[in-house]
Amino acid sequence: MDSSTALPVPTIKTRKIDEQRTLQGVADGLHPVIARILASRPFDEKYTASDWLELGLQALDAPSQLADCDKAVARIVQAMQQGEVIGIETDHDCDGQTSHAVLYEAFITFFQYPKDKIRSYIGHRLKEGYGLSDKLVDRILADEPRPTLIITADNGSSDEMSIARLKAQQIDVIVTDHHEIPIEGIPQSAVAVINPTREDCDYPDRCIAGCMVAWLLMAAVRQGLLAHKFLPEIPRLGGLLDYVAVGTVADCVSIARSKNNRIVVSKGMQLIEKAKRPCWQALLPHLTFPLHSEDLGFKIGPLLNSDGRLACAFGSVSFLLANDTYEAKKWYDHLSEQNVARKSIQNRITETGLEQATTQYLAGKRTLCINMADGHAGVHGISASRIKDAFGRPTIIFCSKQDVPDVLTGSARSIPGLHLKNVLQKVKEMAPESIDRFGGHEGAAGLTIPKSQITLFSENFEKVVQNDFEAKMFGPVVWSDGELDSECLSQDFMEDLLDRLEPFGREFEPPQFEAIGQVASLQFMGAGKNHARLGLSIDDVWVSCVWFSCRKDEQSPAPVAVGDTVKVLYSPKVETFRGNKRLTCRIVHLEQAWC
Repeated sequence: MDSSTALPVPTIKTRKIDEQRTLQGVADGLHPVIARILASRPFDEKYTASDWLELGLQALDAPSQLADCDKAVARIVQAMQQGEVIGIETDHDCDGQTSHAVLYEAFITFFQYPKDKIRSYIGHRLKEGYGLSDKLVDRILADEPRPTLIITADNGSSDEMSIARLKAQQIDVIVTDHHEIPIEGIPQSAVAVINPTREDCDYPDRCIAGCMVAWLLMAAVRQGLLAHKFLPEIPRLGGLLDYVAVGTVADCVSIARSKNNRIVVSKGMQLIEKAKRPCWQALLPHLTFPLHSEDLGFKIGPLLNSDGRLACAFGSVSFLLANDTYEAKKWYDHLSEQNVARKSIQNRITETGLEQATTQYLAGKRTLCINMADGHAGVHGISASRIKDAFGRPTIIFCSKQDVPDVLTGSARSIPGLHLKNVLQKVKEMAPESIDRFGGHEGAAGLTIPKSQITLFSENFEKVVQNDFEAKMFGPVVWSDGELDSECLSQDFMEDLLDRLEPFGREFEPPQFEAIGQVASLQFMGAGKNHARLGLSIDDVWVSCVWFSCRKDEQSPAPVAVGDTVKVLYSPKVETFRGNKRLTCRIVHLEQAWC
């Protein structure tokens, strides 16, 4: 079955613009196009558009505003003064991996704590599950030397039972996390819970990633160590923001609603460009310069994530912490092999998932629940995201949990305006037996359910979404920033536009513009001849474009022909090749223009 034939056609929607903010931006000296784009994204009203583009490290919110920060700092300083063994436990995705690197480097390099006093733990995604699972706790308790303090990152907020087990064995736990607090509240057995989503937390930014929470705690620990004269001086931790930048972009937290995210990604990209770490030196041949946020999101992030999806994630942490370029290149080769394998598995799962999703879509479903007989939980989140985008519907992909065939594990992704964790909470309340465990946030979640309950769960999931949300929310959408005057279709203008707006990320996506043009040239490319390079004539201006996956394969008919008049939505990019720059526009959507 060619599932693509039944895919719904995306609707082009123009972003709503705050006219007052546009006028203010122009008055402050911004180009009208830049002002318009800034006024069409979510923003912090405390800052003008021009100020937003110039924020520096001094504007970061202070870690002292985090609830329990003083408790956490006191316990960590005590542990270091007494020479205790400290365990670092983090999630297996890129956010968790970079969190691990932040914590490890802070202790070893900045705080000069002995390496033999630090123990590292990352749960194996397939064998041990998410967070402080029972199997991971078993491994910690059996470790030698056994830590007396565990610091989590990017997980822990939902792990009261495991934390209580550790506490009963005289192991204290400090949670650092950014996932939403469960309905039953923070884990009471923890010494401290550092999480900006706590209702009693004064930290003003709920959008930061787990790696940023870990970095903020370490920045506070630095101040505590200086106050206790643990060391005569300790460098500031800005040098760790390269890790934070990668984890922040890869975890898809908002770049628009968070000044902190924008600041640390900007600073982190500057550090990566300087390539002082062996890991970045090993990556240099595979990156474009100047560095762009899409390099973090589509090159570095997937490379690191592949290890946590298919293996134990320590390969990625070892790469980040490599002592020299030889070691870094060795780990890069390993991660590259993992990434190739991940792509192959992902493509298979996405294609199979599209077939099931198409059947459900044609049946009128607003939700897509896909059960994969031969799935791979490590890549389900990526495939669920692709299918969610294709159909504009919340999507969950399930497969049997490894070694527990009667339990299904699911990766869920949502659409804008539908708070996934809240919906799952309602489903749980309707039929408690249909969900064993779930966690996550507005846009993404993970869950486990009894295999026998898949039908009941799917029916209730659909029922909640049908009852609580309007029909107009559903369906694939591509967002437009409107049209551009022909004089803006130049390399110099686009380069200045993109440089001023970087970094991009969730809710602050790169600009996409609409145009009517005539196809002046057409050449298919790629191994399967499924991509195309087009020359478009837009208001008598020649524009070079690329159109990825515009057809299934070489045997498929050409979707356009030379001479066709088309309406396109395109994303501009200035590429550098062998020292030469050129403007290339990526076609996001194309349709025939009947004019």
